[in-house]
Parts: sequence; C-alpha cells; structure tokens
Amino acid sequence: MLASRAVSRNTASAHDAAAVPADGDPRIGPTAAAPRGAAGAEAPPPRSVILVGMPGAGKSSIGRRLAARLGLPFLDADTEIEAAAGLPITEIFSRYGEAHFRDGERRVIARLVSGPPVVLATGGGAFADAATRAALRRAGTVTVWLKCGHATLLRRVVGRGHRPMFLGADPADVLQRLMAARHPLYAEADIVIPCTDESPDATTRRVQEALAAWAPPARLPVALGGGRGYEVVVGEGLLARAGALLASALPSRRVAVVSDAAVAALHGPALRAGLEEAGFTVAAEAAVAPGEASKGFETLHRVLEELLAAGIDRNTAVVALGGGVVGDLAGFAAAVALRGLPFVQVPTTLLAQVDSSVGGKTGVNLAAGKNLAGAFHQPRLVLADSATLRTLPPRELRAGYAEVAKHGLLAGEAFWGWCERGGGEAAVAGDPAALSHAVLESCRLKAAVVAADEREEAAEGGRALLNLGHTFGHALEAECGYDGALLHGEGVAVGLGLAAALSARLGHCAQELPGRVMAHLAACGLPARIADLPRPFSAAALMERMRRDKKVRDGRLRFVLLRAPGDAFTASDVPAEAVEALLRDEGCGE
Repeated sequence: MLASRAVSRNTASAHDAAAVPADGDPRIGPTAAAPRGAAGAEAPPPRSVILVGMPGAGKSSIGRRLAARLGLPFLDADTEIEAAAGLPITEIFSRYGEAHFRDGERRVIARLVSGPPVVLATGGGAFADAATRAALRRAGTVTVWLKCGHATLLRRVVGRGHRPMFLGADPADVLQRLMAARHPLYAEADIVIPCTDESPDATTRRVQEALAAWAPPARLPVALGGGRGYEVVVGEGLLARAGALLASALPSRRVAVVSDAAVAALHGPALRAGLEEAGFTVAAEAAVAPGEASKGFETLHRVLEELLAAGIDRNTAVVALGGGVVGDLAGFAAAVALRGLPFVQVPTTLLAQVDSSVGGKTGVNLAAGKNLAGAFHQPRLVLADSATLRTLPPRELRAGYAEVAKHGLLAGEAFWGWCERGGGEAAVAGDPAALSHAVLESCRLKAAVVAADEREEAAEGGRALLNLGHTFGHALEAECGYDGALLHGEGVAVGLGLAAALSARLGHCAQELPGRVMAHLAACGLPARIADLPRPFSAAALMERMRRDKKVRDGRLRFVLLRAPGDAFTASDVPAEAVEALLRDEGCGE
C-alpha cells in the first residue's frame, strides 16, 4: 500500500471499504448480483474487474463502457500513477527508470483493488509483474485479457508519443518483442477475449457476456507442513487453462507429460495448447499402454529413460495426465528421477479425481501385491477438469464411483445419505452437478485426512481409514492379475460390502448396514459381492494375498471397520478364521 495516498481524478467512489472477498463468490457488478435471500440478506459484494493487455488493446475505452454497463466506477491505473507521483509516466521512466515505476505501479494497483469493486484498466506491463499478478489474485479480482493481434495493435499505437517504450523505436519491432514476452503472462488472466477491429461497444458486450458466464474453479487446500501445501482445483475447462493455473505453482515453465496412449489422444492436444499459451515448453511426452499392467518396474524404467533422454533438469515438472495408473506411475517417476522432480496431477478419471490424485501416494505393483513399491511424493497442484469425465466409458465411471461411496461411508450420513438418496446413481449416469458434488466432497474429506496424517503414521485411524474396503479389494485385484478383468474400483466396491459384513459379524455395526451398502453399490451398477464377479476365488488364496498386504503390522491382518457411516476405525485383532469364514460364506472355494 502507498504510504501517501493520491486522490483519484477519475473515480466516483472512495476506496476505504473492506477488501473484496477472495474466491468465494463469482458475481461481477450489480447486474450480475443474485437476488436477496428469504431473510432479505444482501447478496455478497461483487468483484473488481481488471483489464489487461498490450498497449492499444483498448483497455481504457472498453473499460469505461464496461463500467457504465456494470454500474461500477472506472479507474485507469496510469492516470492514478501520474496523480500519485505528480509526474507523467514518461518522466517517471526517464528520471527513475522502469524498476522504480513498476514498484510504484504495483503499490497503486494494490491500493485501488483493496476497496469497493471497480473496473480497472492497467498499463501494458502491469500484469507482467509477478507481484502484481499475485496481489490481484489475493484481492479476489477477475482479470480479463483483451488479446489483440499484431496488425491491430500496430494500427492503434502508431504515433503514440506518450508511451516510453515507443520513443525513438520501430513500433512494429517493439510490439513483437513485447508480445513475445508478455503474452505468456497475460494468459494467466481469468478470462481471455480475442479482439478484432470490431467496435468498442461490440467488444464490451462480449466482455460483459464472458463475465456473466464466468465462475471460478473450486479450490480446496491440502494443508501440509513446511510450505508443502497445495490446492486441488476442480472445474470445467481446466486443461485449456493449464499453463495459467500451473505458472505460480512451479519453479519453471518447462514440463514433461506422462500419459497413457488413449488419454493422450483424447486430452493431450488440449493440455499442450493450454500449457503453450502460457509459455510452457513441453520437453517430453511419454505414453504408456492403458491399464493396470503398465504400473510396473519395466514401464517405470522406460518412462525414466525417456524423460532423461529429453534433457529434463530438476526444475522440470512431471505432469501426470490420466487415471490412477498414470498418476501413481508418473508420481513415482517424479519422486526418483534426479532424486525428486516437481509433480502435477491432472486426473481424467473419476477414481483419480476423487482419490488417487490427492495425497502424494505413488508407486508400482509387484507380483506379490498392489503398490508394494513406491514413495510419498506430494504434487504441487491437482487440476481436476470436470469435462474429462464426459469421455469415460460407463464402466470406468462406475468403478470410480466406488471411491466416492467409500468417502461417503467415512464422512457420515450427510454425504452417505446424498449417495443413497440418488446422488450416486445420478453421478454414474454422468450428471454434471452430481459428479461435481462427488468430486468436491471426496476431495474435501481426503484433503483433511491427509493433512492430519500425511504418511499414514497414526497408531490408529488417521489416513489408514482411507483403506476402507481396500484390503479385500487389493487381494481380489492381485488374484485377477491386473489384466483388466477386475477394475480397481470394482474390487473396492466388493471390498466395501465385505468390510461392512465383517463389521456386522463382529458386532460393531447395525446388522442392516451391510445390506444398505451392497444395495447402494448394486443400484449404481457395481459388483457388490464376490458372487457378482465373473470368476471364482479361493478363500485360502485371498487370505494369503491379504497377509502380504502392505497394511499388515507385526504379521497381523489390519482392517478398516465400521460402527456406522462416519464412524470408522482400524482393527488389528480381527480373527483370521472370521475373515476366512466370511469369504467362504460369500461364495469362495477352499
């Protein structure tokens, strides 16, 4: 904030009110405000709108029109700076240099957005400053990039003598240089409006329409110690904005993408375009075969060789684009390559979005069992683009929902009740609102659990509770050989039913709970019992698989059991004979 405050020459309101809220409300100006609630409460305050772009983009002319349409004051940052300094910008540059000007510009903009909502036109270099971009994000503004082509800009800036960068220089060369440097930074704006030679009124209408349609993605923090916390970002169209969203989370704009062949064909082009618009270089793209069989040391070795052959360094981030297999594999590669690389999860399946992408567990399978080699390696960011779920085959969507049901049982009757009352069936049918709710609530639960027990070290409960149904499910998967005959989520679904049934047999929960769990899973098209699976199983073989599970402690089987939805606990004193009897009663052979 400036130590001494200048009086604005082009504003109609004071700037002493409380700061604009950050990420909570997407409303822009009075025309977009929601109606009063039943009790007559005022709608939350709108956000300030910040116009960014190159000199000649029309920020001031469009800003004035937009402010009039929205009923907000209009401010021009350059005018405010000149008022604060008592000097024209050209003289500030000539006397004190650009660094001094940018520092003052940053402080003036921070002051302007700290008060009531405004429409603010910024100078061409303002948004290129990282500290200014961060200040605008903290203030909860909506930033709009007016993106013009070189020819349009050149026609508009020729003869502009008041711009320091054009004095004594070829405007075409200056624009080309500035566009190359600034466009990747402008791409971090919330909204991008391609501009043409249409009238300012026409462009203003398009900006207003984009503002009315815009909503910020949901951001859920995963609070970890040592400054290692990160966000899970959930929303539509995030692949196209990947570079803008990743820029502030990574040490450089250089990445290597790991995906599977099917996902790379579907979503790779959108991700690459989103990265490149924000100035990212994709140093390597490694594709693996779809399916659980790729999650092994042979594939890991090949991926590592490809990344290193591409010349990655310790500032190159590994981006995992795909489902749980790709996330686990790419995360493990990031953990061990060059002794640790930054890592980003871009999950494209429901299972990965609600579970495996959050929490930092990475690894590969061994013949002895699932995920028996791996590392804890937290991502820098998780980008869950809801639009990718529309490309999932129905079976994959259903399998992912098993983890949602697990989270419902762990969270309690509010979330579990939503699942049972039709939310689950709507989600597996592809309903966007139901899927969004499922992802957000699942990530909210998992983020809280991971923050409290990151490395699953709690003596009881803690992160281990997230393994509800997994001891049974992993054993079933291992017996099937990870050949795709049984998907992970399908194994978890059967495991949830078995965990509830075991809890009831041991007297921990109501006798009707297993029936509720199995009926809900069956209604969502998932296998709910071992008898629903297309092959037979041996109780002895499954018991041996469970004894080799990584959750075993001191040679004793460890299960997550239920007293009720929302009341789960870990138990290491479950009699092996009770487990084996349950498996036989559920249809397993000897």
